[in-house]
Amino acid sequence: MHLLTIVWTLICAAVIIGYPIYLFKKSPSTIETIKECSHFMASNTVELLSFDLKRLSPGWSFALDVPQITEEVLYNNPILFYLETDDNCLKLPLNNATLGYAANIHKNVGKVYITFKSLSDGVSNFYVPAWHLSKLKILIIKSRDKRIYGDWGAKPDKSLIYKGLKKAGININDYEDILGYFSNIAAIDFKGHFSNTSPKIHSSRRKASALKERPALKIENTELSSTG
Repeated sequence: MHLLTIVWTLICAAVIIGYPIYLFKKSPSTIETIKECSHFMASNTVELLSFDLKRLSPGWSFALDVPQITEEVLYNNPILFYLETDDNCLKLPLNNATLGYAANIHKNVGKVYITFKSLSDGVSNFYVPAWHLSKLKILIIKSRDKRIYGDWGAKPDKSLIYKGLKKAGININDYEDILGYFSNIAAIDFKGHFSNTSPKIHSSRRKASALKERPALKIENTELSSTG
């Protein structure tokens, strides 16, 4: 009887001592798993930023501070740029045959540069009139969904993303079209509308329908073409 009591006592002691050790060893992996899940859920977004260009024009070159484009984002996340003018909102780079300019985009860590060149020679600087430009809209794809995450710089006939967009009837060059498509796959994280004087910062997620903006003027846009 005494022997059974001693054995039972030893078993209880082993459980009391061993279980906390087991939990201690397991907790790091559990925490890592939770972190991975949280990171996956948090990253299933497309960040949207809007920049006011009216205060910067007229001019032929604009430099914008975009701290959201970190080194990690620059090298790991697809970034799309859309130029909103008085008559449309199209993907950069683009050609505007009506006014006679080619608009190009360049990005770096924390910076975005827009340049305008004359279509007549492709070299001369083109000074865009103040009434023409409205906003630059930036979409940073942080979702890893294969329908929107990939090499957006690849040729359309070799890109699975372009093939998927074409199959879904989506025009990549049209801002409203692509934003609506993204909103059905990932959360649209609207970071805010910024100007060079007073940034209006927001941190709300909105559906594409809530982000649509009606252009001030409608004209024929058959001579507008995105070249990206």
